[in-house]
Amino acid sequence: MKGMNRRRFLQVAGAGSIAVAAGTAAAIPALTSAPRLAASSKQGTFTFRAVAGVPSKTLPTYASYVIEGHVNLSTRSGVMTKTFFAGEPEAMSLIALPGLSRIMRINDVQDLGGTFRVMGVVDDRSLLQRGESPNFELLIDPAQKLAKTSYFGTELVLQLEG
Repeated sequence: MKGMNRRRFLQVAGAGSIAVAAGTAAAIPALTSAPRLAASSKQGTFTFRAVAGVPSKTLPTYASYVIEGHVNLSTRSGVMTKTFFAGEPEAMSLIALPGLSRIMRINDVQDLGGTFRVMGVVDDRSLLQRGESPNFELLIDPAQKLAKTSYFGTELVLQLEG
């Protein structure tokens, strides 16, 4: 039997992540078929993806903070995920850092004249770290292709993709 070293483990974990991601995309066609966020988004639904590089003492030298979501402006609801991936945004891996992914239910969306304030809450509070709020707010500016949020009191500016 072939031994399991760190390199082999990462290969197996990466292959499993790809399979899970492919299965998720196939299972949720509504997320992939919605229009991308644009400055002209005023009604209907849109998806977005925002990415920022995050060096920190508690994370590896470089990590990528990714926030993705599907928003329905008519019902002011939707779903967002935030995940930390190993590697800087230009060389991001498929490996999510354990214990740092969150799924949030969007409970309000406000149109602030072309900028959107998206507010949500983490329903599974058992995933939260000590001092981490279950409430989440994201300010999306599609004209400048920027999103702003805070993480443990530090304001982060993310680049919108797509």
